[in-house]
Amino acid sequence: MTVLKEGELQFSFDDRWQAAQFDRPGVSWPKGVSPVDFVLEGEDELVLMEVKDPSASNAPAGNRQNFVKKMRARALTHDELVPKARSSYGYLHLMERDTKPMRYLVVIGAEKLSIQPALLMTLTDRLRKRLAHETDTAWKRRYVANCAVVAAADLGKALPGCSVRRT
Repeated sequence: MTVLKEGELQFSFDDRWQAAQFDRPGVSWPKGVSPVDFVLEGEDELVLMEVKDPSASNAPAGNRQNFVKKMRARALTHDELVPKARSSYGYLHLMERDTKPMRYLVVIGAEKLSIQPALLMTLTDRLRKRLAHETDTAWKRRYVANCAVVAAADLGKALPGCSVRRT
């Protein structure tokens, strides 16, 4: 079992996943690369995992409200999530680590947010579309096979063999 931490969230991955913290402190990234938090390798896929935790204990209520506004608008998917997926993929591709289909999983610490589950489905749909088509012309190469935006509490359903708890 591998245990990784991002802020107050502690993730446990069973033996079906080789899990590593991708966005590590002290790592020198090329200019413009904004990596996802974790990369997981399973038997048949690579999973890029980005963690957003507006429910952290030290997050002011105003920050939570702003995060929900970004979720409802396009700011979260277009300005934060898609660029992280694209630059992480580019890095993995150049390091010849893109030998399996990639899935992009965004985990949101949502227990202190006033949102409906439908918003996470809308974000997933918006993310899927934006990953394929960022400019006037759609990408000719599909670099992410699938994606999902899930509440941390539902992570085990989206990624069997993985659990999360708040520390």
